[in-house]
Amino acid sequence: MTKYSLAVKNNSPHSGSFCVYTTSPDTQEIQQDLRSLAWFTKPTNPNGQVRFTWDLNFSFAWAESGELVPGVFFEAGEIIEADPSDKEKSKAYFDRQNDAYLFGNRGDASDPAKGALGITTSGSIPNGRASIGVGINGKAALAVNATPNYQFTFIPKIKYFLAFGSFREGIVLDLNSMVRNICTIQFPANVYDLQVVLNEDNTWGPVTPA
Repeated sequence: MTKYSLAVKNNSPHSGSFCVYTTSPDTQEIQQDLRSLAWFTKPTNPNGQVRFTWDLNFSFAWAESGELVPGVFFEAGEIIEADPSDKEKSKAYFDRQNDAYLFGNRGDASDPAKGALGITTSGSIPNGRASIGVGINGKAALAVNATPNYQFTFIPKIKYFLAFGSFREGIVLDLNSMVRNICTIQFPANVYDLQVVLNEDNTWGPVTPA
């Protein structure tokens, strides 16, 4: 599986954490309350450099998070393999048994559209108490509030973004408050290793091949 890499240099006068997060624009059209999580975070001091590496190995995750609002921590209670190219692994069934959540028999889940990932929720799932989502490289990246008797669909067309500030891995991000200092990370065809610099004035340099 292809490995992606992003090297980030902190040339600003501030200490903080670099945060890589993802969005899925096609999914936003289907499920409006899909939330981006702080997918990868790494702290750095002035003149420091960090590197993020990952592959597109998908998974399903759930958390007993309460309602997903900015600052809420998505702590995965379970993570299972997901694969949009595999009919069985492209779906999951989110259930509640013996007063505890779990991913149940995949056969009880509805089939998602071809090339998509889907999670079907059972009627025992209460509103406002749990969330479900998709992980990449073993870490939850996108999540949505779970409601009963519903099929959530995720289209695995991922866009990457980079931010700098105070972040904790797994928290729900407030994207509306971050729009002024975001770096879009786009991998050109056949390029899998990029680099970018946070400048002294807290602007981003160009994203270039490493």
